[in-house]
Amino acid sequence: MRKKISVMLTALLVLVAAFSGCAGGSSPALSEQKVEKPVAVSVTKAAKATVEVVSTLSGKVKPAQEVSIIPKISGKVAGINFEVGDKVKEGDVLFYLDDNDIKLQVQQAEAALSIAESALERTKGGSVEQQLSQLKSSLVSAETAYNDAKLNYERLKSLFEVGGISREALESAETRLKVAEEQYKTAKTSYDLTLSKINPENIAGAEAQVKQARAAYDIAKTQLENTIVKSPVAGVVASRNIDVGEMVGTMAAAMSIVDLSYVTVDVNVPETIINKINQNDPVDVLIKSVSNEPLRGQVMSVSPAADPQTQNYTVKIKVPNDEGLLKGGMFAEIKIGVDKAENVLSVPLSAVIDDNGRKVVYVVKGDKAEKREISIGFSNNELVQVLSGVSEGEEVVVKGQNLLSDGSKVTVVER
Repeated sequence: MRKKISVMLTALLVLVAAFSGCAGGSSPALSEQKVEKPVAVSVTKAAKATVEVVSTLSGKVKPAQEVSIIPKISGKVAGINFEVGDKVKEGDVLFYLDDNDIKLQVQQAEAALSIAESALERTKGGSVEQQLSQLKSSLVSAETAYNDAKLNYERLKSLFEVGGISREALESAETRLKVAEEQYKTAKTSYDLTLSKINPENIAGAEAQVKQARAAYDIAKTQLENTIVKSPVAGVVASRNIDVGEMVGTMAAAMSIVDLSYVTVDVNVPETIINKINQNDPVDVLIKSVSNEPLRGQVMSVSPAADPQTQNYTVKIKVPNDEGLLKGGMFAEIKIGVDKAENVLSVPLSAVIDDNGRKVVYVVKGDKAEKREISIGFSNNELVQVLSGVSEGEEVVVKGQNLLSDGSKVTVVER
């Protein structure tokens, strides 16, 4: 029994010794697994740059001008010269109306005007002038007879005073003088009345008839001109609501013309940045349906008052459209610079990490990463202004920083 116990103890000691030997042989491998592997990172240097704060707004593209074509008179469409999508110049005839009835009206008005003008001509140089000539001749004759009768009466009166003639002869001469005087007064009154009143009234009446006839003619002629409908602007036909043979009125648009030489975009701007936008400021306009690159626009106007419903201010942006690719209704993103810091220390936005409300970056020092808390100023989608925490020329991690902690070993794979 004692031999069995001794053998078992010996075997146990051998096993313990063997296990201890195995454990001792594996300890170098375990220690090798504890060696830290460096993290591959990309870095860039903190450097001076211009950091511009950009606000992104949105809006719809509108034509520079959109004109509704409404005829000035009602009528039947006799012909159409342009279709939707056609380009037109200012003054081009878009369509025209049947003008047969209006041409007859013009002819009638022209004839009435001719009659009125002839009547005026007769009034000025015809029967009235002849009447005045006759009255003047009668006036001259009456005046001569009166003067002769007066001289004769004075001569006979002198003779009567010396007894050369009888009283009956003097009284007869006096009677002839009175008759001649009355005849002279009547002739003068007739002439003066005709000259001062009757003739001017006749002429004024005839002139009024001419004026009225000319107005009627001008109206008829204008109506005839209105049967031809022209484009008031250069542009593109956006809509056509008429067909040949249809009746058109003066209440609805027959066509519409849009001017696409340039387009505009209206954006609603909050009061926080409205005072940082000025007329003629350059802006970037991204219209993805046309180009992936932003177009260069310009601020046309800034509303001085806020919309009572939205409390925003309307800013109108002008965008050139030389190639005619921009169309009304397209969606546009407007990028407007509202703040700028020039020649300031900055790092890429991708280098900055939000660490529980703190802004931090990793700076490479030798083969290790150093965690730095920074104070920032302006920022945009690319750069962040650094006020403190990093010096110019220091290398900050822009890729791989999310795998780092303070003091981590790094391998720079890209600068």
